[in-house]
Amino acid sequence: MNSKKLGFTLVELLVVIAIIGILVGLLLPAVQAAREAARRMQCSNNAKQIALALQNHHISMRAFPPILTTGNSGPTYSTQHNWITYTLPYIEQGNVWTQVKFPVRPITDYTTSPDNSALGNAIDQNNLPASQAWIPTFVCPSDPVGATRQPVVDGGRAPTNYVGNQGASVNFTAGDGIFFRNSRTRFSQITDGTSNTYLASECLRGDFDLSTLRDNYVGVRNVSNAADISTCQALTPNFSDRGGAWIGGQSLNSTFVTARPPNDKRVDCWGPSFGSTNFVARSLHVGGVNMGLCDGSVQFVSSSIDPAIYASMGTREGGEVPPVE
Repeated sequence: MNSKKLGFTLVELLVVIAIIGILVGLLLPAVQAAREAARRMQCSNNAKQIALALQNHHISMRAFPPILTTGNSGPTYSTQHNWITYTLPYIEQGNVWTQVKFPVRPITDYTTSPDNSALGNAIDQNNLPASQAWIPTFVCPSDPVGATRQPVVDGGRAPTNYVGNQGASVNFTAGDGIFFRNSRTRFSQITDGTSNTYLASECLRGDFDLSTLRDNYVGVRNVSNAADISTCQALTPNFSDRGGAWIGGQSLNSTFVTARPPNDKRVDCWGPSFGSTNFVARSLHVGGVNMGLCDGSVQFVSSSIDPAIYASMGTREGGEVPPVE
């Protein structure tokens, strides 16, 4: 009697496995692209919420929030608060806002520098409970470092992936953008136009581990001239804590410059005395970064944008003529 064979032969099984492997290989990039598109959209929504929160702050206080510090270097430089802290009441984080300790002088007083008070030091123990609050709006899901809810060596503080526009100047003490040391910029000072001036951007967060070197964010601290970016590249990276604490007002947590286009492959430079910063906007999105503008809108800015146009979008009153599209 003739018997019918059941199942697959070895050759047939191998062919089926090969076909499945090919299909998975074709579908996986599409799935990953869809996931990144969703993460990029969430990141854009975060930037939108922050931009609108800053608009509401300006309505209430008649100015964008400051970066509070009392010096350029030394002990007093650690007494600071990031501008992003002031967005908490406007992004439904009132409970965290009430925990933040500020300097003695009322935070509504933008006319003078804040008092140097241990009570209001952004990175001391008085502000540790607030600083450990994980704020989803401050985190871009595309950044594998920033999206990980793991304590870091800097006291376990929660990070930020969003930084403010310091301008085209690397001078943190007197930037030509919106946010710099003790800034309190008003709409009336943005003579280039709110739709032609950047407000805030995303950045990649460091992982506090220099052993990873350029696998994650790294930079060079204490350089003699932060504007001399070429010379800086020959130096050994010595910090990896960019965006390590949303509450901290130091420039590594609070600002970026438009002196270089987004995602510039050269490492960032910081110094001397931390008063000069050359931090650029960075992301893991393909081709650019999400950028909030002073009018409350959000744009995806290409990494290949014309450097001159990009620099002009960083200044609040540079007098540049916007490009015709």
